Amino acid sequence: MTTFPAWDDGTTTTTPDHQIHWYDDRTAIIRQALHTNFEGPFIYLLLGSERALLLDTGTGHIDLRGIVDGLLAGRDLELVVAHTHGHGDHVGGDDQFDTVVGKSAEAVAEYFGITAWPEQIVEFDLGDRVLDIIAIPGHHPSHVAYYDRSTRLLLTGDSLYAGRLYVFDWPAFRASVARLHGFVAAGNPVDLVLGTHIEMTREPGVDFGLGSDVHPGEHVLELDPAVLTELAEVMAAAGETPHRIVRDHFIVFPLSPAGEPL
Repeated sequence: MTTFPAWDDGTTTTTPDHQIHWYDDRTAIIRQALHTNFEGPFIYLLLGSERALLLDTGTGHIDLRGIVDGLLAGRDLELVVAHTHGHGDHVGGDDQFDTVVGKSAEAVAEYFGITAWPEQIVEFDLGDRVLDIIAIPGHHPSHVAYYDRSTRLLLTGDSLYAGRLYVFDWPAFRASVARLHGFVAAGNPVDLVLGTHIEMTREPGVDFGLGSDVHPGEHVLELDPAVLTELAEVMAAAGETPHRIVRDHFIVFPLSPAGEPL
């Protein structure tokens, strides 16, 4: 396991528009700089022996295609561009790529061969690197998590990260968190949970203001799998009425379908 870098926290506006960290020689993590867009999303590039999978395309404010082409230079790999989910800050760079998996739940299910959405968990082989695709709607109808058997990384998109977990469909989110935790508990070991944003400070339970593009004292990206267990427990205990839940490493933040806080 490699040590993560100190991610660009936006306090220096002269930094590049992206930051790249190789977790290992087949796993690249790209962070879009906060000065390009306050979302500062994380993007993942996973390499197999036959194809590479790019997860998300950011907000569209950086030349992601050029970055990815550089990372894949000299490698004869088919590039698959897919998403954790279809919100704008994760699909904004789609038009930079020739072929992209669709953003709807139907398109995602069709591409990955999920015939019983969202309960069915399917495999996706990059070539000597198998991923498990787990549908987890609730934040977004098409949301999926990716479990990498080789690194034991669980990529959870916007459904679990150090920040505000915006929940648009409370029943679906509760079921999805239980499904994801059940997958891990069934014998799929996780070393780290990696999401697609950082919105928490290093002070337990304290987040940065909405829209903040400067994150001094930023929480780390990586989460211990025990945080997933904690989320599963709090959502199971939360009941059917949406309400805000503040924990050290995340804040459950229910929203109406129109995006208004509940």
